[in-house]
Amino acid sequence: MKQFTMNLPTLKEIEVKVFQQLQVMFADLMVRCLEQIDQWIMEHRDHARYRLRDIRQVAMSTVFGEITFKRRLYQDREKGTHVYLLDQALSFDGQSGISPHLEEWAVELATAGPSYHEAARQMEKLLGYRAISHETIRQRLISKAEQKAAVPKEKKPAKVLFVEVDGLYTKLQRTKRRHQENKIAIIHEGWKRHGKRTQLRNKVHYLHKDRSVPFWEGFGDFLIEHYDVNEETWLVVTGDGADWIGECESYFHKCIYTLDRFHVARELKRYLRELPAHWQAARQALAAYDPQALMAAVEAVPVDQLSSDLHEGWERFKAFLRQHENHLIDYRKVLKANGLEVKGMRPMGSAESQMRTFAKRTKRGGYSWSVRGVQAILQSIILRKEGRAGCKGLELTDVREEKSPIRISQLMKKPKEFTTGVINGMLRTLQTSKQSSPLGMALKGLRG
Repeated sequence: MKQFTMNLPTLKEIEVKVFQQLQVMFADLMVRCLEQIDQWIMEHRDHARYRLRDIRQVAMSTVFGEITFKRRLYQDREKGTHVYLLDQALSFDGQSGISPHLEEWAVELATAGPSYHEAARQMEKLLGYRAISHETIRQRLISKAEQKAAVPKEKKPAKVLFVEVDGLYTKLQRTKRRHQENKIAIIHEGWKRHGKRTQLRNKVHYLHKDRSVPFWEGFGDFLIEHYDVNEETWLVVTGDGADWIGECESYFHKCIYTLDRFHVARELKRYLRELPAHWQAARQALAAYDPQALMAAVEAVPVDQLSSDLHEGWERFKAFLRQHENHLIDYRKVLKANGLEVKGMRPMGSAESQMRTFAKRTKRGGYSWSVRGVQAILQSIILRKEGRAGCKGLELTDVREEKSPIRISQLMKKPKEFTTGVINGMLRTLQTSKQSSPLGMALKGLRG
């Protein structure tokens, strides 16, 4: 018994070997599926439009390892171009050398962070082979982030939109400027309960990229693309008091600009923490949305009781509050006075928490970026937060050969038969693959 026990592999060794053998088996299965689908497309294509020109071999990295398969090249008589119908039908670019699923996984890991190198390392550790380099991940992330976002087919009607605006400073490299402020707006339609937590409803993000255009002009174009807005639509904008944020009032017909109370409370606490009575009075006035009481509490603070190193900063902060006294109001009172229902509306001020995700990826570890690189990673984070990171559906643009999306109906005369034909082909392939037992192959690999 001891002899048998000593010769048995560990559970980890069994798990690794079984996984490797399954990778080999599934890679072979995937190749057969792809080639059967390509054969089916050839037989059912629109022969009048697509002329078969060649059969070419392509290598592609997948989660099963690298696979090599053959696919057919056609000439499109209508457009005078050459196209791989298999690529168009299955929404992938065979020339990229990476499967869509593997690419999306790599971009997802890189977006979550902490780095492109770590994303490549994690994938290699799990898959057992170097599937993709960190530089390729970076290039794919930038390429995906720079793709033009699809404009919604139907615009959402909105009486009130809430806008949280903030700027994120990042270090730059290979440029005369050492830093760049990336201006971001988070637009939502209110709040909803999710268990014990409260979430922003229908949240979307606007990242300002074109520095030749003022922020609020670019934001206005974005707003028109996504919402059915007019002169009766109210915007409730919250920011930290930066001059460029305050310009919103001159751009929109009905706009309520309020200071982010998180920043105000943080500064008040920094200056008044050694004066608890004054801090308590100021905090209560801020919580009650009473600008006059807040300013009275601030003016009542004895400056000589503050630390000498805080005097100059305190005077600047008081001047800042005086300048923004009208922006310390409760926006709900304004909306209610104009006949709008304010039930369920909450205090604004979630910009800081929303920006932490962006800051964590772009500022951790002292990273410095190119302008293009930082905009790409921020856009990729936005796509991830909005659940738009992956490609869905059968409509996709092949950037090499086509400038507009191609649908299945354009590839063949009888598009309704496509799904049935593909499924039947895959079932036949799966039926054939049952002749090889996965367990038998795995155990054979262990014995070897």
